[in-house]
Amino acid sequence: MRILGTLKGIMLMSFYTKIFDPYKIFKDKRIAIIGAADSAFEEENGEYINGFDYIIRINKAPYSLTPEKSKFIGSRTDILFHSFYENSISGGGPIDLDLYDRQGINYIINPNNNIKGLKVHLNYFKRNLNKHRTYILPKNLYRALTKDFSRWTPTVGYSALYIALNAPFKEIYITGFTFFKTPYASDYRDHFKDMDANNEHIKNQGIHNPDLEFTEFIKKLKTAFKRNPNIKMDGTLSKIVDMQLNKAPKNDEK
Repeated sequence: MRILGTLKGIMLMSFYTKIFDPYKIFKDKRIAIIGAADSAFEEENGEYINGFDYIIRINKAPYSLTPEKSKFIGSRTDILFHSFYENSISGGGPIDLDLYDRQGINYIINPNNNIKGLKVHLNYFKRNLNKHRTYILPKNLYRALTKDFSRWTPTVGYSALYIALNAPFKEIYITGFTFFKTPYASDYRDHFKDMDANNEHIKNQGIHNPDLEFTEFIKKLKTAFKRNPNIKMDGTLSKIVDMQLNKAPKNDEK
């Protein structure tokens, strides 16, 4: 039975997993990327966010997208970046296709196009045996995304930021990202809202490196800004970025 299940999973994955092409899909588009940090709720930007061509959210976000929150973070999701780990403790949460359809999610993307990520993707099809289209990143783009991470794995959130900033976008708005310098927003991972508990969890996992991600984000932000300055960030992320840039050596951009 296990062999039969694996064969069915491989067949479904082969037919229903496509390559996501951000260079084509994001070309000349306005993109809003909404992370899980509490900073997404600083201002009532829901209508502003709903006006973007594509709204990107991360992992468990669809489960906490309530009408009460929509005035802050919008009411639509077009693209969901998901780890395809369906556990609720630290993974992306269950992949609920009915919920996703109600929210209008067109793309469910697993950003980890490596052996481990593809195995997780296959296990998703083995568990669910469904015929819903999913997406992975092109191999060359994934290699570029991870080339400076050594043994570390980029978080799903960082991957979404990298993909969008690397694309030929028209405009980008980023909110709800603080690289674990502030707590999660309510109803996302309430068991890790305590900063010390979350930092300890990340340390014990030994998978992600938030400080490295922030350094790499600053590099990518500078490169993208030179190509297209239409990049806006919420107040908290803007302050965090400005603090980092102000303490950087003057020859940093050379």
